[in-house]
Amino acid sequence: MKKVLLFMFFALGILWVFVVASLLPRRNLPVDSQWQQLPRDKNALLNTSGINDVQYSPDGTRIAVASTIGVWFYDVNADKAPVPLTTDMTNVFSISFSPDGKTLAVGGEDELVRLWDVDTRNHKKTFIARFGPLLLVLFGTDGETLASCSIYEISLWDVATGTHKDISGGYEKHASGLFINANGGTLANANYNGPIRLLNVVTRDERRVLRGHTRNVKSVAFSADGQTLASSSWDKTVRLWDVATGEHKKTLKGHRESVNSVAFSTDGQLLATASRDYTLRVWDTNTGKRKKTLKGHTAEVVGVSFSPDGQTIISWSNDRTIRLWDVETGEFKKTLKVPKF
Repeated sequence: MKKVLLFMFFALGILWVFVVASLLPRRNLPVDSQWQQLPRDKNALLNTSGINDVQYSPDGTRIAVASTIGVWFYDVNADKAPVPLTTDMTNVFSISFSPDGKTLAVGGEDELVRLWDVDTRNHKKTFIARFGPLLLVLFGTDGETLASCSIYEISLWDVATGTHKDISGGYEKHASGLFINANGGTLANANYNGPIRLLNVVTRDERRVLRGHTRNVKSVAFSADGQTLASSSWDKTVRLWDVATGEHKKTLKGHRESVNSVAFSTDGQLLATASRDYTLRVWDTNTGKRKKTLKGHTAEVVGVSFSPDGQTIISWSNDRTIRLWDVETGEFKKTLKVPKF
């Protein structure tokens, strides 16, 4: 009899738990929640905006945006809704315009590099990478060469023929920056837990090892002439390096949190930085002095870039906005309407 009573008491307890749980408010995410569409890459998961890359066309008339829902174009000179490049791509990590602005290279999580005609939005070519998702694509300055960096492989492609050349492999982490000129190029490989390595992408030789950051490197960027490298870190600083010698030139301090992204102006005189402290800063690369602090984002700023004429800075943030700023005055110009994810 005692065993029967104990069993009934236990069963009633379990039933009571289920009844209470059913009465509590549910916290399920909505069907169209951006959290359900974030990239699977562990580093991209830190970016909750869904916006992974933003690039100006070389003539400054278009802005291309790569995101978890694909790629779309903005017309800089008209206040129009953005135009989708295609509807059959998701989780796009990186984009790059050809120097003449006629072709856009797109790299995503499906191990493919796709080339698109910018004016007609027609697909032109697809390059198949052998290892891992594509994290970075970049046209060389001659327009004849395209580089792609995956987790395990760095490749150069002949744009006209689609010929693939395996440059190097076996990297522990993805390459964070790339600069290519007509005669070859230099790759900056910034492992998150190690130094920055400068490599010759043609010979595979290691040119320099840059040490100085006290915490993980977040991003790197080359000046347009390829002579200076900027690196940002979780240590809240930005460092400028001489690419030829590997010499540390300057350390830029001021951000209160880690610096997520760096970008040079076309003439190399200015550097823009985007930080987890919700701000952007503009620096004089010759003196290392801060010129302006741009405030307005309501979450950490994920990325930053300059317009080709150097008059506008574009930034994107985890507050799910893309903002344009006047370089000369530091004033906020406008917000681009982001499609709903």
